Amino acid sequence: MLMLFKRFAAALIALLLPMGVGAQQNAFVGVWQLWVESGYEFRPAYGTLVIEDTDDALALYIDGGPASLLELEGDRIRFELDWVDLRDTTRFSILEGVLVGGVMHGTATEVDVDRGAWRATRIPDRDPDEPSNPVDLTGIWGEPDYIGKHLFDLTEAGRVADEVYDETMDDPILRCVSDGMIRMSHGPFDIEVLDAGNRFVMLYQDMNEVRRVYLDRDFPDGIGGYNQSMGYSVGHWEGSTLVIETRGLKKGVWDAPGMPISSDAVFTERWYLDDEGLLHIEFSMEDPENYHRPALMHQIRIKQPDDHEIPPYSCDPHPFYRGLDLEGRLEEYWGRSRNRL
Repeated sequence: MLMLFKRFAAALIALLLPMGVGAQQNAFVGVWQLWVESGYEFRPAYGTLVIEDTDDALALYIDGGPASLLELEGDRIRFELDWVDLRDTTRFSILEGVLVGGVMHGTATEVDVDRGAWRATRIPDRDPDEPSNPVDLTGIWGEPDYIGKHLFDLTEAGRVADEVYDETMDDPILRCVSDGMIRMSHGPFDIEVLDAGNRFVMLYQDMNEVRRVYLDRDFPDGIGGYNQSMGYSVGHWEGSTLVIETRGLKKGVWDAPGMPISSDAVFTERWYLDDEGLLHIEFSMEDPENYHRPALMHQIRIKQPDDHEIPPYSCDPHPFYRGLDLEGRLEEYWGRSRNRL
């Protein structure tokens, strides 16, 4: 009788164990706002952590790029974050923590060096029909802080575009050519926002570019062939959040290492202020030609004093061309004209 009971108990445990493990995993599944104490510029930064339940395991994505799940046991989780610092150096951090009360939190390390705390809270559903409640976004906003995810979920076309890109020759910044709205939106420069009634005018320190976000119109006909570095932007208010959509961008890259952007990319931003007056800008770029899933970014900017001025941007392409000449690479550069952005 005792032996029969033991066999029954063992069978019951075997039956319930997968259910328990599944329940533990399901507690982690969802969309989370990720905060790290030390981000792109070694200051606090935000990102988006997505945990999905696939057929045989959990899949992790940070800002739209894949991340490695190293361990998940009970309420504990450990995963790897690949990111790029201000000097475009690729780095890897290990985030280890625990899920308690619906919040993940823990510590990050890099080669056993403490990189500070991290936490993740669930992102609530948003109401696109929330009544308009505009807030004042004008002023000069300082350079952004963000996580700086390195690897993204590229399609085959995106992978090829990334491989043929040579950042020592193809980067438009080297020639003092506009690097485009998406890239300069998270570059280490200030932005000044002006309210012109039916539009916001945004003055970028980077390349002295100007952008207009129209609030009273839709996209013009033929926007697919607009092909401009800053694209064409229209916006509307959802509550106190300014939602901006940009189309008509020219083919380019959105960072120095060369993550590609096609001319069909759709770029969506959500601008809002938190209780401390920090400006949050959440980016989402949908570009099915180059990415299997949207590439994301969440940046924060600090408002500068009223007497602050944006310094002029100066750029001279001579050192770039002279350097290629001295290295004997000028002919190679002319031969790469089809890679020019």
